[in-house]
Amino acid sequence: MENYIRISVRGTEYVTSSPAVRDLVEKLSKDGHAVIGPSGDCFIDRSPVLFHKVLDYLSGRKFHLPKGICAIEAREELEFWMIPIEAVPNCCYEVLFDDNLSSYDAIEKEEEQLIQGVSPEEENNAPKNKIQKFRTILNKAVQDPFSCLLGKIWLLILAVLTLTTLVCFVLNTVEEYRIDRDTLPNISNNKTYNYFYSNPKRKMLLTKIKPLERAYIEGSCNAVLLLDLILKFIISHRKKAFLLNLQNILELIAGVMCFLVINVDSNPGILIDHPDLGFLVLVIGALYSLRVLKLLRLAETTAEMKILKLCFYRSWKVLCFLVMVFTIFSVIFGCGMFWAEFNNPDTFPNIPISIWWAIVTITTVGYGDFYPKSTSGYIMASVTAMIGLSLIAIPIATLSANFNTFYTCFTYRKKYIKAKQESKESKVKGVFITQC
Repeated sequence: MENYIRISVRGTEYVTSSPAVRDLVEKLSKDGHAVIGPSGDCFIDRSPVLFHKVLDYLSGRKFHLPKGICAIEAREELEFWMIPIEAVPNCCYEVLFDDNLSSYDAIEKEEEQLIQGVSPEEENNAPKNKIQKFRTILNKAVQDPFSCLLGKIWLLILAVLTLTTLVCFVLNTVEEYRIDRDTLPNISNNKTYNYFYSNPKRKMLLTKIKPLERAYIEGSCNAVLLLDLILKFIISHRKKAFLLNLQNILELIAGVMCFLVINVDSNPGILIDHPDLGFLVLVIGALYSLRVLKLLRLAETTAEMKILKLCFYRSWKVLCFLVMVFTIFSVIFGCGMFWAEFNNPDTFPNIPISIWWAIVTITTVGYGDFYPKSTSGYIMASVTAMIGLSLIAIPIATLSANFNTFYTCFTYRKKYIKAKQESKESKVKGVFITQC
């Protein structure tokens, strides 16, 4: 047994004759990670879970990883036993890197961006006065509306107000839900008359007005939504981050634009005296349409919406690559369709139109405004459609995989937080009972 070395890893004994193991033990001993006894036996205070795999590797075999082991632990063991990562075969890459740690970090980072409120450290260090306690209660209602009655009530109010403003916004564009103006503004010249009456949408804006009751309801709901945004800013401990948040900026713009739209709608003479402001009306109306983003704010109170948003964040590289590939194939097949239908004067007058057709076909929309009429065009269209189906499958698979990953991480993380809170509460109750 002189050529053998006995190694004890937390009480689990191994016997080997590998010279590489002796060298490893000597290195660990120099670093203070191993203790060599007088008889030459070695003791290592380390988990023995993977040590038999280490012995296989040092004996000339590959370092295979067992299924079900934590990938972070596996990488730590590789570093401790001085095994290069290149020694891990391809069949074990999934075990080695499937730790989902980045997914947990992404969830925490996303929640921090969405909450914009009190973090646990800030809450513990906050002064315990009445104002701060009230502020903490409001932050809790904003962070997790379903955790308290106040949050549920306020979330319901915001949902009703948001849906009301959206319904008013949609009905304001329907002529049947507008009423005739009492007095039509005077039109100065024929040019202005033709400008407004040649377009039914401009004519509706000029000759009809939204009912006064709806205008009051829309303005009141929008004012409350603006107050909600201001209240969130006041109670937020990270005001700079709150101001730089893109969704908060868009909601503020939409709230301001609402009152501008009401003002322009009630005073069409402004447009008649200044027809050049017609473009400005389009901009104001488009910005007011950002009100629909408030629905995302309401949806983000659910775990599934947070996960979906994270999926897009995680998949943005793949999606950008897909857009680039879509663009390349659209140009290729668009040019091909133009030349395939070159002898047909009734279809595809130019390459830009052909590229538009290729985009519509690859995305499987198929408006039918342009279509081939020759045999070569049919062949080109068939190839384009099949390529489009192949490309569409890429983002669906990517988003699905990321959604499953994030959903699993989110579920386990919520269970962990709940168990931790229950453990903390049980300890507090135990201390209370002991003191009593």
